[in-house]
Amino acid sequence: MPYIFLSIVLFLTGCALHKQGQTPAILAASNVMPSFVIPDVRERMLYLARQEWELFGRPEVNYDIEPPTVTYPSKATHGHETLPPFFSRIFMYWYTVTDLPIIGYEGEIRPWSGAFIVWLARSAGVPESDLPSTVLHWDYIQYVMAAGSENRFVSHAIDTYNPKPGDIICAPRGEAFIQSIHNYNDLRRGTYHCDLVVAQRSRELDVIGGNVLDAVSLTHIKLDGAGKVIPTKVRPWMLAIEQRN
Repeated sequence: MPYIFLSIVLFLTGCALHKQGQTPAILAASNVMPSFVIPDVRERMLYLARQEWELFGRPEVNYDIEPPTVTYPSKATHGHETLPPFFSRIFMYWYTVTDLPIIGYEGEIRPWSGAFIVWLARSAGVPESDLPSTVLHWDYIQYVMAAGSENRFVSHAIDTYNPKPGDIICAPRGEAFIQSIHNYNDLRRGTYHCDLVVAQRSRELDVIGGNVLDAVSLTHIKLDGAGKVIPTKVRPWMLAIEQRN
């Protein structure tokens, strides 16, 4: 079977972390010096995002055309949420952050992009006090917006901040909801999509998100001359969540 080897790899790497109320203790004692360099929380989130993207076959989504398209490297396994090895990953993301059923009333997989972002954070060691466990993007967006500048995550209007790797950018979804959100101050409960920024260049960001055309996918986001994110029709970016180490 074509997925046997991949299934073994996913199984070996797929142990889910439980929800944590505080930052996990890494050192056995405060006077212990690690024998190697331990990546910080930001770096761990970036490594995890790229790891999952690799496992899904490195899909890249192009939102510059209608409808959006997804491409894979030649000979890559095409990851899809309904294929058993990849559903196992989504199962892990979901039940790391919630006890709600993952299958909806029509037998469909419920939207899991929010669970993916929170799984990245929780698996990297971010405590509940910095980013709450939820499958809804709005829940942690609202939390961060209310938390203020002392939190690890700080919210900004997308046109006032230059996102960097380890930050999260968010956009409203659904035509009617998008039309009702004109700027940062309009943000309210509703459907959103958020991605983790994994790379930054002079006029472009690379972002990775879950449930992007049914996979963990990478998207290239254009920047203007000042380094600000350019919203698009499909992804009308409104919010940047800065991660402060």
